[in-house]
This record gives sequence, C-alpha cells and structure tokens, in this order.
Amino acid sequence: MSLNLCTDQLALALAAPSQLASVSFLAREPVMSPEHEKAKALPINHGRAEEVFLASPDLVVTGTFSLHNTTQLLKKLGFRVEEFGFNQQLEAIPADIRRMGELLERQEEAERLAAAFEDELSSARQQLCGPAPTMLIYDQNGVSPGAGTLAHSVMEAAGFRNLAAEQGLNGVGPFPLEAVIESRPDVIVTSSATGNAPTLGEMVPRHPALKTLPDTLIGDFIPDGTLSCASPATILAVRALVELRRRIAPCRREREAQ
Repeated sequence: MSLNLCTDQLALALAAPSQLASVSFLAREPVMSPEHEKAKALPINHGRAEEVFLASPDLVVTGTFSLHNTTQLLKKLGFRVEEFGFNQQLEAIPADIRRMGELLERQEEAERLAAAFEDELSSARQQLCGPAPTMLIYDQNGVSPGAGTLAHSVMEAAGFRNLAAEQGLNGVGPFPLEAVIESRPDVIVTSSATGNAPTLGEMVPRHPALKTLPDTLIGDFIPDGTLSCASPATILAVRALVELRRRIAPCRREREAQ
C-alpha cells in the first residue's frame, strides 16, 4: 500500500498485477502522475492510518517528508513501513528503483528498469556539446525551480543552463516577470495544464509581455508529471529536453549530417 505520490510512481512501475492494495489519490491525477492510467484500476487512499488499518497490507511505502504522525502510528501498530527520501537528483533514481524492487520482490524487473535509466542518462550526457542554451521553467504565479531541484538536475543532464539557478534561486521560488524579460532565456517551459479553475496565478506564465521575446521558444516541452517526483518516468523529461536541445542547438556533427 503506497501513501505518497512519489512512492506511487515507483510501485506502479514495478508491482505485479494485484500486488498493490492501494495508492494515493494523487496517483490518478494526469498532471502529477505519469502512471495515472495504471492507478485508475486501483483503490485509492488519502494517507490516513485508518485506511491502512482496514486494508491490512503486508507493506506500507511512503515518503519521509510527509505524514509523519501517520507513519509513526502505523509503526506502533505493528505495520511494516518503508520510507523513501525526497530525492532531487537524477543519479539517485536507479537506487530507489532497485530498493522498491527488493521490497516488492521484483528484483529482475527493477534491475532492467534501473539499468535502462542509467544507460539513457549516460547517453544523454555523452551527447552534450557546444554552448548550453538557457532555460527557465516558469509555472503558476511566476514560480521557477532553481538549484537543488529535480528540474535543475534534468536541465543540466539535457545540456541546458538553468537561468533561475544562475540568478541565485535555490529550491523553488518566485522569478519576477521583469527578470524574465531582461534575461531573455532561449527557452521558457510552461505547463500544458490549466487546473480545474481559473486563477490569476495561471496567467503569469502566459503574460503578454513574453511575446516581446521573439527569439525565445515558449511551450510545454516537458511531459506532465515527469518532474513531480524522482521516478522512472523522469527519464522522459530528460529525453524530451535532449530532443529539444538537438533541435535548437545541434552539435556540429548533427548539423553536418543534416
């Protein structure tokens, strides 16, 4: 039974049919969960101890960064609880995959998935060449991920410079629209989702002022949910940005081949 969106992604990628008793309600959200289609076939939970008690699973997986009271209560009640940390680095994802594989007794499947992740990440880094284009991920309310975030790790792996990190932003925080216009990034990544209700915050990444940047490529270039958690699906974000970089700033050998 998984109580957390990030453990949902690992478990859904590896579990055998009928092995998962329940996943968190967020696992069904397409914007947040790359494994949302698989989650539709499973019962959901809201991370409450009562739900775990009634389901009586053999194993509970969750994150170290949420539901502390629930986690401690479940342990006192005798449930086996395994916690995963809030990973923000691509390099650590294969270890999480292998650990979940051990917990679910799906070691062979986990090894294949982890090895494929490592191989593609290594291949992406071997393709890096020339000056790196600048990129800004611009979300609701003008918030951007800076240094120390999963998004930053993905951008670096794909050969982009994270403009927010270069401007001194650590973690996720506001990036003023005026700074976006002044910095003129090569790429601005926005989300394709607009949410369930309109808000003024959703309008910031689509502000008319961004149209004054004719040389900036703006769009939803990263698949939904692939940056929500460090999971096997995060490699899809790397893959998408590698293809984008190849398109806008090809290596010399690629230009010669065209």
